Amino acid sequence: MKNDKEPKLWVTVLKLVIGGVIFAALVGLGLYYTAKYNTYDPGASKPDGAWGISKDSPIPGNR
Repeated sequence: MKNDKEPKLWVTVLKLVIGGVIFAALVGLGLYYTAKYNTYDPGASKPDGAWGISKDSPIPGNR
């Protein structure tokens, strides 16, 4: 005898599809919100090259 407590296949597929649509909508809404209301401004300072390896020569004799 078949177990009647197990949901039908189409119900499971429908739940997965609805869950996927909701997930995609939430991701899209989050991306839209961050694109429209992004307030981060890193500043306009230019690199001066006084630190790091920016002035190192790739030739070992010129270092």
